[in-house]
Amino acid sequence: MKWQIAAAFTALATPAFADGWYFEASLEGGAEFWTFTNATGDANPRRNRSDEIWIIRSDQIGDLGSDGACTFENCAVKVMLGGQVPAARDRVQIAFANGQALDFEARGGEVLFDNYSTAGMGATGMFVDNIRAAKWVEISFGGRSHKFSLAGSAKALDAIQPYLR
Repeated sequence: MKWQIAAAFTALATPAFADGWYFEASLEGGAEFWTFTNATGDANPRRNRSDEIWIIRSDQIGDLGSDGACTFENCAVKVMLGGQVPAARDRVQIAFANGQALDFEARGGEVLFDNYSTAGMGATGMFVDNIRAAKWVEISFGGRSHKFSLAGSAKALDAIQPYLR
């Protein structure tokens, strides 16, 4: 019986791939959901530190929306370019293929923005909505820039659905 339970948890934690985007559920210390891609479009091991976007949804912070959407107090966005995160006061520019854009001063650290507070709710929601809607996003900071393909991003974000039941 123990091996069946272990197998079930392993299956839950198995990553799902979607055109260069990656979804994985971590059962260590609670469920955490994220997606990321890298410069080559391949899914690489966590913390490989290349050109990556992470959307982290934690059910320990707040409730997920009925469709797994980022709702108040449950989402953070991390971006790395060349394995580096933006330093405090770096100018961050984010441009989506559909014309949506963000331009702001980074607070520094791994988290680019989150919706754990009212101040980050708009940027986080806009970013996640456009990850689904746009064909690509170009992110620039600290003299680095990278254009990420968003093909498959909605599929990866939707991979959370079975965990909501």
